[in-house]
Amino acid sequence: MSNTMTGIHSIHHDRFTPTDGPILGRLADVVNDDGTLGLIMELSGKLQTTLEVDTLIELFAQVMGNQALYDSLDYHAPTSGMALHFGQDEQRNKLGYNLKVLDTDLGQIVVSRNKRYNKSEIAKVENFLAALLYPLRNALLYQTAIESAFLDSLTGIKNRTAFDSNFNREIELNRRKNSELSLVVMDIDFFKRINDQYGHAVGDLVLKQVAKGVEETIRSSDALYRYGGEEFVVVLNGTDQLGARLLAERIRENIESLRIESLKNLQVTLSLGVSMMNEGDTAETLFKRADEALYVAKNQGRNQVVMSE
Repeated sequence: MSNTMTGIHSIHHDRFTPTDGPILGRLADVVNDDGTLGLIMELSGKLQTTLEVDTLIELFAQVMGNQALYDSLDYHAPTSGMALHFGQDEQRNKLGYNLKVLDTDLGQIVVSRNKRYNKSEIAKVENFLAALLYPLRNALLYQTAIESAFLDSLTGIKNRTAFDSNFNREIELNRRKNSELSLVVMDIDFFKRINDQYGHAVGDLVLKQVAKGVEETIRSSDALYRYGGEEFVVVLNGTDQLGARLLAERIRENIESLRIESLKNLQVTLSLGVSMMNEGDTAETLFKRADEALYVAKNQGRNQVVMSE
């Protein structure tokens, strides 16, 4: 097996020069009087203590910073969009590396500073990166597994497990910030009839289209979950009762105008219940009031928004 950091070096300004093949120094090459091997072993030990990607990169940045190997350090994750920055703005002398273990892309690290890097310092950077590779791979695999456990496989949005895990934390966070929080619970009207008339494949398509339509309507600070079956939940951070009602109405209108591909005559509507967090509310009481409002909406004829008492 080989570990590669297919690197891009920029010692002068912004010109990146690709490097070919492995550029990892062997540990035997750094057994010298400057104590690099000891630092690598110390770094390796620290990196084994966490599976959190941001904590891992922060530990790596601390060791690199203690050796004055950067003024600026940036890490970009391969797929999640995570971007971490340490230090100052990017400087003119840069070393960049695409990190890989076999065929697994682990992202890119770029370090830069005002002072030029000499050959010894470049070797030290690369040996520190060698110590980072496998802990980073393990952390990214762990992150992917956790995210998969919290996603609904059909719609791609967060699932009931994620809601149960996150909702209490959202309530406490908004309470500490003295911020408003509202909840929208919604249900696809006559979903069983859609399944019976058109089949489960169409039912699945409806679920995916509704999830997409709601996600496109809410703000990036809000959180959408598939609670179960044809029921969805939106947690609205920093939103009062009026704002929650207006957003719920927009969701209802957007879904009402939705037309399923190849089934132009199929109309999909939602019933929605809305509650706002009151003093003394728990996750259970806040959800219960929104759920009760939802059932009022359904009993009153569906395709409408009802506010909780």
